[in-house]
Amino acid sequence: MLWLVIEVNIIISILGFYLAWKIWRLRQILLKVERNLSLIDNHTNKILTKTPKFLKLRLQKVNQLRQLYQQLDGKVQQVQQIIAMFWLLRTLWHRWSRTWHSK
Repeated sequence: MLWLVIEVNIIISILGFYLAWKIWRLRQILLKVERNLSLIDNHTNKILTKTPKFLKLRLQKVNQLRQLYQQLDGKVQQVQQIIAMFWLLRTLWHRWSRTWHSK
């Protein structure tokens, strides 16, 4: 009977050590997960605090590009008008020179 009690105690002790080891391993895993989540949180926080400045700067750059585009668009229209005027003058010149040479 004494041996039975000793064997049951040994089995209970082994199960207790096994559970303690599993709980210790789970704790180690949870600590690693917590460290990684903390790092992710810190990096995300750093990025998100810089985001408004970044977006404001990009918005300024976009507005500058829009203004530059409008200026260039106006110049392109001027060049197109000049080319159209030269084309008209060329056409008139050809008509005039044909009428002048035919007389």
